Amino acid sequence: MKTVFPYEVLSGDVTLRVERLFVDNKPIRLERINDRAQVVALEDLEETNQRWSEIRLNVSVSADAAELAAGPWEAPQCVAVLANRRTNVYQAFPLHPQGNGKWVGDLELRREEHVKRSQLTARVVATVDGVEGRLIGVSEATWDVDFEAKIPAAERSVKMRWVDFTEHDHLKEYRDDPWLVDSEGGEPVLLLNSSVDGLRGVLENAATAEQKLVREIMASQVASEAWSAMFNAAIYACDMVDGEPQWPGGWHEDVLRRMIPDLYPDLSPEDALIELVQGRAEGENGSDLQRRLMHGSGVQSRKPRKVSTALRDLRRLAGKRETQ
Repeated sequence: MKTVFPYEVLSGDVTLRVERLFVDNKPIRLERINDRAQVVALEDLEETNQRWSEIRLNVSVSADAAELAAGPWEAPQCVAVLANRRTNVYQAFPLHPQGNGKWVGDLELRREEHVKRSQLTARVVATVDGVEGRLIGVSEATWDVDFEAKIPAAERSVKMRWVDFTEHDHLKEYRDDPWLVDSEGGEPVLLLNSSVDGLRGVLENAATAEQKLVREIMASQVASEAWSAMFNAAIYACDMVDGEPQWPGGWHEDVLRRMIPDLYPDLSPEDALIELVQGRAEGENGSDLQRRLMHGSGVQSRKPRKVSTALRDLRRLAGKRETQ
């Protein structure tokens, strides 16, 4: 759920990158790292020609240097955090400051401590109001260190298309809706309604600071609703074979595997899928799932962060105008 801090935090993005990969101190080709999908693939590391014992990831983290310098923080530091739910491992690795809002460092993964998939994030901490170690920033994207993937999966992107809903028979009944997700043709497509006055201007041509803030909030809302729609479609694409739910494959499975850890952090993906499909088949009350789905779609769209940042920036703009 959304975390509220009783002190000021970074409004700019904290960006985490995996720069290099070493297995038992031997460098591995960069094709194993997919920066766009935030995945490191570690299955069948033939380059080592042996059973590896330790993996080392060289990472970098960057934040807005001007904001770091101007904020009410002292001694900002950065740590990279590795977590594996299967083995209950949680490790924090201090990174080294390079100046200009950047940190670098190495993370060591021992074979016996990590299985299937581990998650990698970065956190910026500082002294605030005399209290040390306060969290002021978290990396926007979570990296997957996948021990069962030979190739770092490319991120699927949702296609977007501007359509005048009033000009298409199958969309006329939705003419007042600003957007819809259409998945009847196979891959999901986000349809943006060009007949809604001002929508395209806000999303594509925001000029003033206020317009840009409105665009950020609206874009996060669009993304959140799109994730919810795709998740619901993916659940209904799951079949039952001999009483066991099956992963649906394709984009449906990609959506489920991406969102399920946020909906059910205490369950394995397989156990969560069983609960979801069985609950659907037995007609259980969906209120708990909808609460989880609202949270999960917010995580994927970064809606909580976008909204809180926009509101904070609006207050700053208002404060500046009052002092002029």
